[in-house]
Amino acid sequence: MVEVDRGLPLEKIEEFSLEELLGMAIKAEIGAAKFYESLAENIDIEVLKEKIRFLAKEEKKHEAFLRKMYRETFPDKEIIFPKEHIGPELQPVARKLEEIEDVIDLYRWAMEAEKIANEFYLKLEDRVDDEKTKRILRSLANMESAHYFTLKADYELLLDWEMYSQMMHIGP
Repeated sequence: MVEVDRGLPLEKIEEFSLEELLGMAIKAEIGAAKFYESLAENIDIEVLKEKIRFLAKEEKKHEAFLRKMYRETFPDKEIIFPKEHIGPELQPVARKLEEIEDVIDLYRWAMEAEKIANEFYLKLEDRVDDEKTKRILRSLANMESAHYFTLKADYELLLDWEMYSQMMHIGP
Protein backbone atom coordinates (compact mmCIF):
# COMPACT_ATOMS: atom_id res chain seq x y z
CA MET A 1 0.00 0.00 0.00
CA VAL A 2 1.26 3.48 -0.84
CA GLU A 3 2.42 5.62 2.05
CA VAL A 4 0.84 9.04 2.39
CA ASP A 5 1.62 11.82 4.82
CA ARG A 6 -1.05 11.32 7.46
CA GLY A 7 -0.69 14.89 8.69
CA LEU A 8 -1.52 16.03 12.17
CA PRO A 9 -4.19 14.29 14.25
CA LEU A 10 -7.59 15.95 14.33
CA GLU A 11 -7.09 16.88 17.99
CA LYS A 12 -4.42 19.41 16.91
CA ILE A 13 -7.12 21.59 15.35
CA GLU A 14 -7.24 23.67 18.55
CA GLU A 15 -3.63 24.79 17.99
CA PHE A 16 -4.47 26.73 14.82
CA SER A 17 -6.32 29.96 14.13
CA LEU A 18 -9.51 30.03 12.08
CA GLU A 19 -7.56 31.72 9.29
CA GLU A 20 -5.00 28.91 9.22
CA LEU A 21 -7.69 26.23 9.37
CA LEU A 22 -9.58 27.75 6.44
CA GLY A 23 -6.31 27.83 4.50
CA MET A 24 -5.76 24.15 5.31
CA ALA A 25 -9.30 23.33 4.22
CA ILE A 26 -8.95 25.15 0.89
CA LYS A 27 -5.60 23.45 0.25
CA ALA A 28 -7.14 20.07 1.10
CA GLU A 29 -10.06 20.61 -1.30
CA ILE A 30 -7.67 21.58 -4.11
CA GLY A 31 -5.62 18.44 -3.46
CA ALA A 32 -8.70 16.24 -3.26
CA ALA A 33 -10.01 17.54 -6.61
CA LYS A 34 -6.64 16.85 -8.27
CA PHE A 35 -6.52 13.42 -6.66
CA TYR A 36 -9.96 12.46 -7.96
CA GLU A 37 -9.18 13.79 -11.45
CA SER A 38 -6.02 11.65 -11.53
CA LEU A 39 -7.84 8.64 -10.12
CA ALA A 40 -10.59 8.92 -12.76
CA GLU A 41 -7.94 8.78 -15.50
CA ASN A 42 -6.64 5.50 -14.06
CA ILE A 43 -9.94 3.63 -13.69
CA ASP A 44 -11.19 1.45 -16.52
CA ILE A 45 -14.69 0.82 -15.16
CA GLU A 46 -16.77 3.61 -16.72
CA VAL A 47 -19.44 3.82 -13.99
CA LEU A 48 -16.74 4.25 -11.32
CA LYS A 49 -14.87 6.76 -13.49
CA GLU A 50 -17.99 8.93 -13.71
CA LYS A 51 -18.54 8.82 -9.93
CA ILE A 52 -14.93 9.84 -9.32
CA ARG A 53 -15.24 12.72 -11.81
CA PHE A 54 -18.35 13.81 -9.91
CA LEU A 55 -16.36 13.82 -6.64
CA ALA A 56 -13.67 15.97 -8.28
CA LYS A 57 -16.32 18.52 -9.27
CA GLU A 58 -17.77 18.45 -5.76
CA GLU A 59 -14.36 19.16 -4.20
CA LYS A 60 -13.97 22.17 -6.53
CA LYS A 61 -17.34 23.47 -5.30
CA HIS A 62 -16.16 23.03 -1.71
CA GLU A 63 -13.04 25.03 -2.52
CA ALA A 64 -15.20 27.84 -3.93
CA PHE A 65 -17.41 27.86 -0.79
CA LEU A 66 -14.33 28.01 1.43
CA ARG A 67 -12.65 30.76 -0.61
CA LYS A 68 -15.82 32.85 -0.32
CA MET A 69 -15.97 32.19 3.42
CA TYR A 70 -12.31 33.19 3.75
CA ARG A 71 -12.89 36.46 1.85
CA GLU A 72 -15.92 37.28 3.98
CA THR A 73 -14.18 36.42 7.25
CA PHE A 74 -10.79 37.93 6.42
CA PRO A 75 -11.42 40.72 3.89
CA ASP A 76 -8.36 42.26 2.26
CA LYS A 77 -6.16 39.30 3.27
CA GLU A 78 -4.41 36.85 1.01
CA ILE A 79 -5.18 33.20 1.71
CA ILE A 80 -2.52 31.57 3.85
CA PHE A 81 -1.83 27.93 3.00
CA PRO A 82 -0.10 26.50 6.06
CA LYS A 83 2.52 23.81 5.52
CA GLU A 84 0.81 21.65 8.14
CA HIS A 85 -2.39 19.78 7.47
CA ILE A 86 -4.89 17.85 9.54
CA GLY A 87 -5.41 14.27 8.39
CA PRO A 88 -4.15 12.60 5.22
CA GLU A 89 -3.39 14.85 2.28
CA LEU A 90 -4.54 13.37 -1.00
CA GLN A 91 -2.42 15.56 -3.25
CA PRO A 92 0.83 13.58 -2.84
CA VAL A 93 -1.02 10.42 -3.79
CA ALA A 94 -2.17 12.03 -7.03
CA ARG A 95 1.47 12.56 -8.04
CA LYS A 96 2.21 8.85 -7.55
CA LEU A 97 -0.80 7.35 -9.31
CA GLU A 98 1.30 6.13 -12.23
CA GLU A 99 3.22 3.90 -9.78
CA ILE A 100 0.12 2.41 -8.18
CA GLU A 101 -1.14 -0.92 -9.38
CA ASP A 102 -3.87 -1.39 -6.79
CA VAL A 103 -6.63 1.20 -7.09
CA ILE A 104 -8.22 -0.33 -4.00
CA ASP A 105 -5.44 1.19 -1.87
CA LEU A 106 -6.29 4.61 -3.25
CA TYR A 107 -9.93 4.13 -2.36
CA ARG A 108 -8.91 3.29 1.22
CA TRP A 109 -6.93 6.54 1.49
CA ALA A 110 -9.72 8.56 -0.08
CA MET A 111 -12.29 7.09 2.33
CA GLU A 112 -10.06 7.91 5.29
CA ALA A 113 -9.54 11.46 4.01
CA GLU A 114 -13.30 12.00 3.50
CA LYS A 115 -14.08 10.69 6.98
CA ILE A 116 -11.52 13.04 8.55
CA ALA A 117 -12.75 15.94 6.39
CA ASN A 118 -16.24 15.38 7.81
CA GLU A 119 -14.90 15.52 11.38
CA PHE A 120 -12.69 18.51 10.54
CA TYR A 121 -15.63 20.58 9.28
CA LEU A 122 -17.74 19.65 12.30
CA LYS A 123 -14.95 20.78 14.63
CA LEU A 124 -14.46 23.94 12.58
CA GLU A 125 -18.18 24.64 12.93
CA ASP A 126 -17.69 24.74 16.69
CA ARG A 127 -15.02 27.44 16.24
CA VAL A 128 -17.28 29.98 14.50
CA ASP A 129 -20.11 32.10 15.88
CA ASP A 130 -21.90 33.18 12.72
CA GLU A 131 -24.95 30.96 12.03
CA LYS A 132 -24.60 31.20 8.24
CA THR A 133 -20.98 30.04 8.45
CA LYS A 134 -21.97 27.25 10.85
CA ARG A 135 -24.59 26.02 8.35
CA ILE A 136 -22.08 26.06 5.48
CA LEU A 137 -19.53 24.10 7.51
CA ARG A 138 -22.17 21.59 8.60
CA SER A 139 -23.24 21.22 4.99
CA LEU A 140 -19.63 20.63 3.92
CA ALA A 141 -19.29 18.02 6.68
CA ASN A 142 -22.41 16.26 5.43
CA MET A 143 -21.16 16.31 1.85
CA GLU A 144 -17.82 14.81 2.91
CA SER A 145 -19.73 12.08 4.72
CA ALA A 146 -21.72 11.40 1.54
CA HIS A 147 -18.43 11.19 -0.39
CA TYR A 148 -17.20 8.62 2.12
CA PHE A 149 -20.24 6.41 1.57
CA THR A 150 -20.03 6.80 -2.22
CA LEU A 151 -16.40 5.68 -2.08
CA LYS A 152 -17.22 2.87 0.34
CA ALA A 153 -19.88 1.47 -2.01
CA ASP A 154 -17.45 1.62 -4.93
CA TYR A 155 -14.68 0.14 -2.78
CA GLU A 156 -16.88 -2.85 -1.98
CA LEU A 157 -17.76 -3.18 -5.66
CA LEU A 158 -14.05 -3.16 -6.53
CA LEU A 159 -13.35 -5.84 -3.93
CA ASP A 160 -16.08 -8.00 -5.46
CA TRP A 161 -14.80 -7.16 -8.96
CA GLU A 162 -11.28 -8.19 -7.98
CA MET A 163 -12.56 -11.44 -6.49
CA TYR A 164 -14.65 -12.08 -9.60
CA SER A 165 -11.67 -11.38 -11.87
CA GLN A 166 -9.48 -13.78 -9.89
CA MET A 167 -12.14 -16.47 -10.06
CA MET A 168 -12.30 -16.07 -13.84
CA HIS A 169 -8.59 -17.03 -14.02
CA ILE A 170 -9.00 -20.16 -11.88
CA GLY A 171 -9.64 -23.53 -13.41
CA PRO A 172 -8.76 -25.44 -16.58
